[in-house]
Amino acid sequence: MRALRVDAIADSGQTYGGRAFNVGMREATLRRVPVRVARCGDRWVTDDGVTLSVLSPCGALFADGKNDVNENSVVIMLAYQDFRMLFMGDAGFQAEQRLLESGIDLHADVLKVGHHGSAYSSAPAFAAAVHPRYTLISVGRHNLFGHPAATTLATLHGTGAMTYRTDLCGAITVEPSRDVGATTTLTC
Repeated sequence: MRALRVDAIADSGQTYGGRAFNVGMREATLRRVPVRVARCGDRWVTDDGVTLSVLSPCGALFADGKNDVNENSVVIMLAYQDFRMLFMGDAGFQAEQRLLESGIDLHADVLKVGHHGSAYSSAPAFAAAVHPRYTLISVGRHNLFGHPAATTLATLHGTGAMTYRTDLCGAITVEPSRDVGATTTLTC
């Protein structure tokens, strides 16, 4: 919020004690940025034709496991003309399964992989349903969690998608067009 103009924040409503999250919420309050609890079916449309559709969370928030905060991530499908990009936040297997069971069209040109490509994201059935041309993994260099997991990378490779990782490629820019393209700040 210090570097970019933020008009609103979409949040799952999940209670969370994480430092970065709470600093962000305090910053939103100080800057009078509204925080909206997002639920499936919510849609925002911009003046230039971009549609953001909330696909998750749907129904009751997950409350039965140690990864509930991640599984309750806000999942959004961005659509612009014929281009579609699925943003999974930190969602993993439980949220993916709920999305598959909903029957919603998950196909996307680009998949922003859930939970930094952890071993608990991008199940084979989910990756097949999305069938992306590109996958993007936001992950820190030398992270202590071993992200992305080899199993997740293998699943993504099996979709035939080109995978870009921020730890290897730096910032990634996606050009939404008929011939979707991606550029990176580092050679990867």
